[in-house]
Amino acid sequence: MNYLVIALVLLFTSTSHLLGEKNKSSWFPLFDGKSTTGWTPRAKVESFVAKKGELHLFSKVNVWVVYDLKMKDFEVETEVKIPLDYKGFNSGLGFRLVGGQGKPKGYQCEIDQAKPGGVYGIGMGGWLYPNKDTDAEYKERIKGVFKPEEWNKFKVVCKGSSIKTFVNGELVAEVEHKQSLEGHFGIQHHGKGGTVAFRNLRARKF
Repeated sequence: MNYLVIALVLLFTSTSHLLGEKNKSSWFPLFDGKSTTGWTPRAKVESFVAKKGELHLFSKVNVWVVYDLKMKDFEVETEVKIPLDYKGFNSGLGFRLVGGQGKPKGYQCEIDQAKPGGVYGIGMGGWLYPNKDTDAEYKERIKGVFKPEEWNKFKVVCKGSSIKTFVNGELVAEVEHKQSLEGHFGIQHHGKGGTVAFRNLRARKF
């Protein structure tokens, strides 16, 4: 009898796992690996091209390139490589971006050597994390996480007002903010020179 109970429990567990995987939202590629289809620059860029499975963005002005897709609750991730020959290079992964023209409003996961994984509110008051109250916590979380000379993986998870960012698998930011709860994804070049490269850009709904 005990063997029968154990077998039934194992069968139920296995079936539940398979159903959970089936119902889990699939990843949606934000980059097809060979073109810039779906992406729209919001200002003039010097170069925005697909090369060998990577998106390359170079601009002399601060620019956002926004993707067609909109999501509310999601997980989005990408790998990024920044140029090392431009001091103070600054980029970002945008999410829940709104506004049809020009610079969008929304949120940005910072991509640079100074505040990787930080969350900036574009048109919403500036830095949400870190701030003066969380700066010490942030510095501890980010120690040794970002590798300037390598590809770095950035991930953002949004559920309702909760925003979390991860750099190379490590939790960096935890923010509660609900000014923008749905919008587009985007990538940024702050116009300080150099080409930033993105690959494996993808997202999935919760």
